[in-house]
Amino acid sequence: VLPSLLFLFSSFIREHEVNARELYRCGGINLIEKFIYDHKKRAFETSNGDYYGLGSSSIIANSSVCALLNLWQSSRHNFGLEITIFSRLLFNIQLLLGGLADCPCVALHSALLPVLSELAKLNPDKVRDCVETRELFEFVHEYSGNSSKTDTTAIDDGSRNDLSPTERKKLILDSRLTQIERGHIIDLTFGIITISLSQRCYTNNLYPLITFISYNVNLEWEEMPERTRGTGEMKRGSRYKTTLKAVSVLLFLLQKNPPVPHLIESLNEIFENGNGAAAWMLCCIVNSNDDSIRALGIKSLTAYLHAVMSSNQTSTPDPSIHLSSIQGTQKEGATAKLTMTMKYVGTGLGVISQSANALSNLITGRFNIKVVY
Repeated sequence: VLPSLLFLFSSFIREHEVNARELYRCGGINLIEKFIYDHKKRAFETSNGDYYGLGSSSIIANSSVCALLNLWQSSRHNFGLEITIFSRLLFNIQLLLGGLADCPCVALHSALLPVLSELAKLNPDKVRDCVETRELFEFVHEYSGNSSKTDTTAIDDGSRNDLSPTERKKLILDSRLTQIERGHIIDLTFGIITISLSQRCYTNNLYPLITFISYNVNLEWEEMPERTRGTGEMKRGSRYKTTLKAVSVLLFLLQKNPPVPHLIESLNEIFENGNGAAAWMLCCIVNSNDDSIRALGIKSLTAYLHAVMSSNQTSTPDPSIHLSSIQGTQKEGATAKLTMTMKYVGTGLGVISQSANALSNLITGRFNIKVVY
């Protein structure tokens, strides 16, 4: 029903300014969004989470994606309607794929995610402005969790071709995502996040990445046995791999050349000042029990300090001041900034949280001779 409905709306608004304006004015896209949500909720309730209509077959999934793209293209002549369709229908990952990590009907994943990845590559600014990074990280968090229902078996294409149409349909309805497939979905989502943030990074886009890293690192410490703490060993589960990828995204943004616009300013705004950002990297990432995450944390801290010094040295000079005095002042200012930052990092280990939580307890008894910075 949904593909036919979307194609009908596409014909209704294509090259028709009045219909497009009225559809946007009356909130028709919100009604379609609610229709999809109610359909998924009703299907989950009746099947105990084992059936999802849009992902029940590859034909339905491909038709739904084509219908969404057709509706989006038909609305390009109305800016407000086009943005609403893009953000609330086409790129609404939580609406279309959220809650399906343990559902056997997964045909929509293979049809939709490549399209979203290509759209993010072609329109990174639109994705950043229209899609909340928080929703993408919620999606990553869901698919990075362990599940007892995950299917560990895989059938190659040759074996699928030997099956009858009825058997192939039953296989699609019964098959669940494997760990490799869940990891691939997480990689695609991180790719979309990285592409959108690498063009311009505002505070509301960066904040979910910071909280995601902090939450995962803190959770790993809480769940880690006491005997393994400080040994550089961490359980190589799906959450660990996701944490490693998230820290890698942060390092990529800090090392990108030319620098990502507004990245340093957003970090300073999140932590109130640059000293807090450096202290967070030291306390949260460098202080991790895992050697790989710790190494990425050291590189991230180094890249951040280098970016701060570079931004201080490239400030706009006053034409009335002699060049030598400008260079000397900039050098002294950058050195003083770096010295103050490192002093703050060394003495401000409690800047992350003053409460007696697990993250504060990491400071005690955690000297590691493997790292000298």
